[in-house]
Amino acid sequence: MKLSTRYTILSALALLLMVSCKPMPESERLIPNEIETTNGRTVLVEDYSGVACINCPTAASRITKAAKAHGDKVVIVALHGSRTDIGTQPEEDPKGLYSPEAATYLERLQAGGSLPIATFNRRPLTSNGDKPFSDSYPQWPAEMQSCLKLPQLYKIDLQVSESDRKVTTRCTATALTPANQGAATELYLQLWLIEDGIVAPQHLMGRTEADANYQHNHIFRQTLNGLDGEAYQLGQSYDKTSTIEREVIVPDHCSVVAILYDHKTGEVYEVAKAPLKGHATH
Repeated sequence: MKLSTRYTILSALALLLMVSCKPMPESERLIPNEIETTNGRTVLVEDYSGVACINCPTAASRITKAAKAHGDKVVIVALHGSRTDIGTQPEEDPKGLYSPEAATYLERLQAGGSLPIATFNRRPLTSNGDKPFSDSYPQWPAEMQSCLKLPQLYKIDLQVSESDRKVTTRCTATALTPANQGAATELYLQLWLIEDGIVAPQHLMGRTEADANYQHNHIFRQTLNGLDGEAYQLGQSYDKTSTIEREVIVPDHCSVVAILYDHKTGEVYEVAKAPLKGHATH
């Protein structure tokens, strides 16, 4: 090999090493898969389900997995409000998953009996002709992401406790900036009781019999301050004591969900969740 050729190769190698050792810009570095801590809006996902709905477990698993990376920025509530053939029939409902209140919420959506369906902060969805629900669960993660990108306007401070099946809730919601004070013209506050770890039947894809040991999570159990909640004034402390209505409900597995929404439009602006007993929520 000629000397000039050798120098040319060595020079090229040296240049390659200089380029490869150049510090990578911060924006191009690999970011670990950690829980998001952005200041976007918290998302309420209302997942309407049924014991006889074989697609419902798949839908629930998909949105739960998509929400996991966002921690408490996504609150999922599963509601059983259908008595249809794909809903929740009394003979397959030993733990009382079905709720008349959930049935009222489902009826208001006018979804035509379809399950599973989900709402995302009760906003109109362009993917479904501006209806406030999606009946296509493969699209649910994308709908959730769209809501997460919205600016957070309010924050909720939620404190809960339970004794002798009496739930005490103290909740305060405030606007993040003075400009957000009038974003919603008719603010209401809803308080819901939800329960995790309920072992009860569920029909699954590819099986003729229901799985009697299926674990149902974040199940809507009851309202704590009425079907629509109550009118709320920003900055005020909202105190409520409510009774857990049914013996089948296990307080140790329950959480309270506080929902701040515009009663006129139905849109949810912020949501918070707090466990009654400090248990690990799902």
